[in-house]
Amino acid sequence: MFSALWVKTKDSCIITFMALQKKPYLIIPFLVEQPTWGGEYICGMKGWLQKENLIGKKIGQSYELYGKSLLAAEITSSNDSRFGPDIKNAFPISIFAEERPFPLIKFTQAKGNSFQLHRKPEVNDAHWEPKAESWYFFEEGNITFGLKKGIEINKYKEICILINNEMNKLSRLIANKQISLGYAEQQAKKYIQEKNPWKFVNEYTVKKGCVVDLSGGGLHHSWEENASNPLGNIVYEVQQDVMDPVSTLRSFDQGKFKADGTVRDLQIEDYFKFIDTDEKRNTLTIVKNENDYIFDTTYYSLKSLSISENKEMESATSFHHIFVKEGEVRIVDQNTNEIFVGRGHSCFIPKGLKYNISTKTQSIMLLTFLR
Repeated sequence: MFSALWVKTKDSCIITFMALQKKPYLIIPFLVEQPTWGGEYICGMKGWLQKENLIGKKIGQSYELYGKSLLAAEITSSNDSRFGPDIKNAFPISIFAEERPFPLIKFTQAKGNSFQLHRKPEVNDAHWEPKAESWYFFEEGNITFGLKKGIEINKYKEICILINNEMNKLSRLIANKQISLGYAEQQAKKYIQEKNPWKFVNEYTVKKGCVVDLSGGGLHHSWEENASNPLGNIVYEVQQDVMDPVSTLRSFDQGKFKADGTVRDLQIEDYFKFIDTDEKRNTLTIVKNENDYIFDTTYYSLKSLSISENKEMESATSFHHIFVKEGEVRIVDQNTNEIFVGRGHSCFIPKGLKYNISTKTQSIMLLTFLR
């Protein structure tokens, strides 16, 4: 195995490698501020609400694992530019290269997300890549999923185009200082309520502990705002590590303007090109997690582990990613290397390690791995 030493030059950073012991590591979370739809839930679970550089910030997502995650033997303070802690002896996860790509794991607090989909893996395209995606709800949430039975798909497309045109018109008026951002938001809200794109899609309330699986692709989905759920959607997401510019097709962005009055680009034509209109696939079966496996797909698997004392584990055929949902745990590997992982935090166990998890109280962990 290898460790990484970051060497800064005038123009770039060069990674050189040293011998590294294979052992458990803490993951430096990558926090994403989202002023319009984030909140305090993520930092609250991590015990970071009083961290100086996080006070007052609305965090929408914490990347708990992805291709550029940084690992560390310990977490020391809270002044890193990534919103996470300072990095002591950290190195990129990429040096633990597996035969298959690492998944992307996000801990999310979101509401008012765009109407979107990912294309199906069996459909080829020069630009758009498929992205399997699955959600596990920590709290009750509100979503749209799939097309309503019997809708006119061309009418739905027409409404999306009309709303997008109106949003771009209002954005130009803001840029020309003909109207204020606040006035544009009011006008957009009225226009969208009149056109009502929600009449074309299914709306659901998802209970705490339930699962939504989008790994088949081609399905419409969004996270919604609802006064009865002021926190929004608190979701633990596991998905393929494919970035939005090549995987996420949007048809409607909930009437949102950026702070400078611009609007996000949509991919309406491609959204309707790749959407699956089969009625059988467009009605959601919400699954309540009642066993160890939360979901088990071709691309990734997620299990729930509950322990009150000790549990022997082995990452025989895949790395293990552990997120502590409740409690705190001590992990010791076969070579007596140890780490402590608190509530709301993650660790990475390289493939091929035997290790023991112990706790002084009842703890619940989420284990992600590749089948």
